[in-house]
Amino acid sequence: MGEDKICDCEEKHQGHVCMLKCKGKFHEIEKLSRTPNVACLTCGEVANSEVHVCLPVPLFV
Repeated sequence: MGEDKICDCEEKHQGHVCMLKCKGKFHEIEKLSRTPNVACLTCGEVANSEVHVCLPVPLFV
């Protein structure tokens, strides 16, 4: 992605898939992305719920 986007979710960001990936918490990521419904427009990570990514967009419209 060409633009640098910053998450403005403050403390909730610690539970986002991108932060969990940075922390090496792959077991948690597996649980949060087993049946993905959304992707993050910022980093491209996928998750089951929009609360687990910075800028959610639906995977299926």
